[in-house]
Amino acid sequence: MRNSLKKRGTAILAVVFAMFMVMPTATAFASGDQGYLALGADLSGEEKSTVLELLGVADEEDYNVITVTNAEEHQYLDTFISSSEIGTRALSSILITENGGSDINVETQNINYCTTGMYKNALVTAGVQGADVKVAGPFEISGTAALVGAVKAYEQMTGETVSDEVLEGSLDELTTTGEIGEAIGDKETAEAIIAKVKEEMANNPDMTDSELEEAVREAANEAGINLSNESIDKIVKMLSNLQELDIDWDNVKQQSQSILENFKDLFQSEEAQGFISRLIAWFKSLF
Repeated sequence: MRNSLKKRGTAILAVVFAMFMVMPTATAFASGDQGYLALGADLSGEEKSTVLELLGVADEEDYNVITVTNAEEHQYLDTFISSSEIGTRALSSILITENGGSDINVETQNINYCTTGMYKNALVTAGVQGADVKVAGPFEISGTAALVGAVKAYEQMTGETVSDEVLEGSLDELTTTGEIGEAIGDKETAEAIIAKVKEEMANNPDMTDSELEEAVREAANEAGINLSNESIDKIVKMLSNLQELDIDWDNVKQQSQSILENFKDLFQSEEAQGFISRLIAWFKSLF
């Protein structure tokens, strides 16, 4: 069972991604957009200064500023996590800007559960390109306020409303990735496995559950990880749910390949290749 900090940390990221998941184009930014700064409403003066410094913001007036209240956190997140986990203060904040390219760059400061790769994986699912995303807290916290800030920023940038289905899909992906990372003791490897399968899904978005299961097992084996049947079932269910969403699979493929560049050693290690060789030999023996 995850402790309360980890539960809240997992949820942080999902709404960041959810804000992009119904985008009509590859990026939510209009030409010349300043970018959006969403600040927790309960930050003290000193805490706010700390957060702005961590986000690299010299002047708030350079951005479209949004304030996120704790009431809004509960409004958006009570459906997915318990009220007690969300807490009573909105502190975490987020800065979203256009970077002029096609890559997604993610940085976190004082967000102590989900990794930047977990953010990026979900952003890939959303079809986001050309965005710099920074999330920060005044000290080590989970960051639920940043989630709500991301949703509000998205709605202002695009005029679109985040649907319940999209939000659930993002929460599902982030929560599942976090849970698998805990189960195997390595969140980065969990990211890599998810990215690997999503790359395969991009080539065949209509994969059946049995095909998804086979792809998950293969990716885990290549990474030298022995996933439990329960973990595999969770991943397959999550990926199957993603198939129901309107996703730009061409972008998923491109960005997944970019993510996997950081995991070349993982999927090409001697241990992994040795396992693959043994697996091939075993299949040959069947015939």
